[in-house]
Amino acid sequence: MSRSLPLVVVIPGIGGSELADASGTIVYRAGLVPLARVGLDPSVLDPNNELRPVGLIGPCSLICWQLITGYDGLLNGISKGLGLSPGRVVTAGEELVDPDAPIVAFPYDFRRSVEHIANDLERVVRARAQGRRVVLVAHSMGGLVAAWWWAFLSEGIDVDQIITLGTPFRGAAKALDALVNGMRIGPFALCQAVTDTVRTWDSVFDLLPHYQVVDGNTGCRYPYELPSGITSAVAGFSGKAHKAYQENQRLHKALVNKVAESGRNPFTVYYSQGHTTLGRARIDTHSDGLVVAKGNPRAIPASWDGGDGTVPMFSTIPDVVERDVSRWRRLAGKHQDLVEEKSVFEHLSEYSRTRLPAAARGGVYEASAYLQLDLDDVVLAGVDTELRLRVVDKAGNALDPKNVGGNVGGHRFVAERSDDGWWLAQLPRLEEGVHSVMLSATEVPGVGRVGMKTRLGVAS
Repeated sequence: MSRSLPLVVVIPGIGGSELADASGTIVYRAGLVPLARVGLDPSVLDPNNELRPVGLIGPCSLICWQLITGYDGLLNGISKGLGLSPGRVVTAGEELVDPDAPIVAFPYDFRRSVEHIANDLERVVRARAQGRRVVLVAHSMGGLVAAWWWAFLSEGIDVDQIITLGTPFRGAAKALDALVNGMRIGPFALCQAVTDTVRTWDSVFDLLPHYQVVDGNTGCRYPYELPSGITSAVAGFSGKAHKAYQENQRLHKALVNKVAESGRNPFTVYYSQGHTTLGRARIDTHSDGLVVAKGNPRAIPASWDGGDGTVPMFSTIPDVVERDVSRWRRLAGKHQDLVEEKSVFEHLSEYSRTRLPAAARGGVYEASAYLQLDLDDVVLAGVDTELRLRVVDKAGNALDPKNVGGNVGGHRFVAERSDDGWWLAQLPRLEEGVHSVMLSATEVPGVGRVGMKTRLGVAS
């Protein structure tokens, strides 16, 4: 007997929703005209400006010199996995269009807090569930929204699954770096107006590290404990950071309590561990500034090293699943690539099939080797860029391939082995835009070939 399709709600990450002003003009989206408007005047995204979400960002894009995840691939992959045409996907909005639609894209005002957005999600799910099981598929910050909704607002709704992709349940040092040190491409600072606008968003404070991110100072380990001299450029930093920390702790506690009380745990968390990721900070004794660096704080065991280039691996594992590794799924891609991983689509396709008995099901597939990548999401046009990568097995041990190389923007490159086990390559200088990067390692002992595909933003 076939299983009836659930209501699948797709929740993007921060920056993944198109926003329109009161006149209906879309002021934030991929495309030259809106991009130019935001780039020249980022204050259009000031929280005091009333904007409404109208859609998800389609293709992966460069907006305000940041690589923004696109969600066309995720929506199309889910549709195909469920045996549906793309026309069965609707976008949540002020009007209830096609209330029986099986797939709903949920855009939101990403300037607001996680709690605020979860309340908006509540209205969408209540209007559309109609007794159906609900499945939430959430990328990055969207997973925090999904978790908050389930923990505090979902009473009476049959939530079958919550699938998170690279969600920073414990925060991300990248948000700390952006708030304190400003928005940058590598060592180069962006337009000050961009940084000033982002510093006014409640959402970025919700993404701050909620773990002991600062090394070397026993009296200052959390962002809210940082000296005022370091955070003076951000109005109300300490109070906002402390509130965000308390709310995050409340969320984790509520999730654990709800699982215990209900006897159900809907979470499956997808993550990547293959890429160097900002994860730690220290106060520089010479400049008294905050240095945010790749790698984890010393207090976190080495087995948790790495991440998806944006979110550390350990941050993607919430308290509610920490002891249940059957709910963990490791993927190979970087943060923006997690939304197009085939295994996610296969996971959801179970709803379109006749249910098999447990004896007929196999285990979860996990690759025996992965490419680890050290490459920022966005680089400057006309500047030489070094890429580092290596191959490791699933236990994290380095493997020794015979050849490593790839292709970016139609240009092939070959990596050379270095003394520390990594392979190094100089990327060709690229034009502004978003470029596909193909990487491969051949003749990997015991494995053969290992490959991956990602994207690189090039800005000028």
